Amino acid sequence: MRYPLPVLLVILLLVISLAGCAGPSTTNGNGASSTTYLHTTFSVGDGPRGVCFDGQNIWVANSYGDDVTKLRASDGEFLGNFTVGTAPRRFCFDGENIWVAGYESDSLTKLRASDGEVLGTFHVGHRPRDVRFDGDNIWMTSHSGCTVTKLRPSDGQMLGHFLVGLYPQGICFEGENVWVANVGGLSVTKLRASDGELLGTFDVGESPRFLAFDGENMWITDTDSGSVVKMRTSDGEILGTYSGGESPYDICFDGEYIWVSDLRLNQAHKLSTSTGEILDSYEAGGAPYGICCDGENIWVTNYVYDTVTKLYPEE
Repeated sequence: MRYPLPVLLVILLLVISLAGCAGPSTTNGNGASSTTYLHTTFSVGDGPRGVCFDGQNIWVANSYGDDVTKLRASDGEFLGNFTVGTAPRRFCFDGENIWVAGYESDSLTKLRASDGEVLGTFHVGHRPRDVRFDGDNIWMTSHSGCTVTKLRPSDGQMLGHFLVGLYPQGICFEGENVWVANVGGLSVTKLRASDGELLGTFDVGESPRFLAFDGENMWITDTDSGSVVKMRTSDGEILGTYSGGESPYDICFDGEYIWVSDLRLNQAHKLSTSTGEILDSYEAGGAPYGICCDGENIWVTNYVYDTVTKLYPEE
């Protein structure tokens, strides 16, 4: 059966979201990484925070510039800046379009990924902090309250508001359910994606920020304690709490390892999914707020220097 291009792009998105980005790293006999990563840096806009991959290109949210930068992932070539809401923080890709959370404009902006044209601006919550696509719908955290919002991607129609914990920040989809990190509630909330039904609230650390799914378990950065938490998705049981450096913030999965951005050390740490051990650390500019994988490389935003760093495996 031959699928149309939008369907193929959605399938690609789900592969990246659920199973990470299939990376080239290998391990030696004791589980330590044997891949060395080099780095290069590209200029973006003012105050870069979130970063997102659309299957071909990298998008960076410039929180002080009220715009987003599009770079070609293969070589970092600048492809354009596009105006969005005020203080954009985070992104998601729905297979065709980019959705940008405008934190201070209380808006979500929908951009066509191919050319950056604005297709819609939707005011559906207060202080949108993070946004994710579940294969069917868009989910957004409202950081100033205790809710997440579910939207239909075709027209931005609000499909529901759902209670979570205090000051929800990061959000993640694991194939059936949506998980939300409540930085004020010191917890994560599990919602059924189909109808928003509350499936559980689980205590986590001192300041749970962002989440990543490794295909089996959920990983959560706990910034204030300097740790990363591994949680079983079936019942929310904590399977381990591991060092995330000094100030772990954003997090992603590359298909084999967990990667964490460290705001204080200005590094990206690579962790073993089996032991939680930090296997390698790489310099990642100044104040690396965002991190993502493009299928082969790791991209980290540098808030202080208005750049993004690409970590790529040495050949």
